[in-house]
Amino acid sequence: MPLVVKSHHPWKTRLVALLIVLALIMGSWSIFEYGRFSAGYDSHEANQLKAQWAANNTKQQDLIDQLRAEKAILERDSQIKREAYGELDGTLRQLQAEILELKEELAFYRGIVSPRDAARGLRVQSVKLESNGHPKGYRYKIILTQVLKNDKVAYGRVNLAVEGMLRGISTRLSISDLTGKSVKEINYRFTYFQSLEGDITLPEGFQPLRLRLQVLPWGRHEDEILRSINWPIKEKTTNVGK
Repeated sequence: MPLVVKSHHPWKTRLVALLIVLALIMGSWSIFEYGRFSAGYDSHEANQLKAQWAANNTKQQDLIDQLRAEKAILERDSQIKREAYGELDGTLRQLQAEILELKEELAFYRGIVSPRDAARGLRVQSVKLESNGHPKGYRYKIILTQVLKNDKVAYGRVNLAVEGMLRGISTRLSISDLTGKSVKEINYRFTYFQSLEGDITLPEGFQPLRLRLQVLPWGRHEDEILRSINWPIKEKTTNVGK
């Protein structure tokens, strides 16, 4: 049998296979580009649009940052104005309170110097009753006056009582009932005016209706003064004359 000798070149086979793969890749890419071209796609135009979009995005971000900075400035300015208005409003309220207090003091001294009726004698200038911060607790302030022309000393006592309902029964509580018997009577002695102040505490279950005030002069031909004042639920101050 004759011997047949064949040449063997494996690198040629690999080269041919590689060329075939490259040809397939190039062909596929050409088909892809042709498809995009047929569909109206322009890579250069697409790159321009991307660059334009990136530029617009940067501008928008810069604008957002600028608006945020302006917003922060406006908020801070608004806060400063609110604080300034708050301080101004507080100062104005304080000044108004001081003016009101000065007006009340002026009216008080006018009542002593030149009362409306110009008659000499003892007067109940004002009665104030307000909460003292304790449960069922109140602070009373009674101001007694007499005309300045009258230089005689006024002296006597004041009976203070609160009328109301206790467990459905009409009840009158004296000053000793309201102070735990620490105060039995309120005495006064003055030439022109005197302020009588103290604290009272209402018992539990007691519903106050009115405050009763009785001024009893001593050693003078003065008539007693009686006052009945509705309980100051809303108004804390009640001014009364003789």
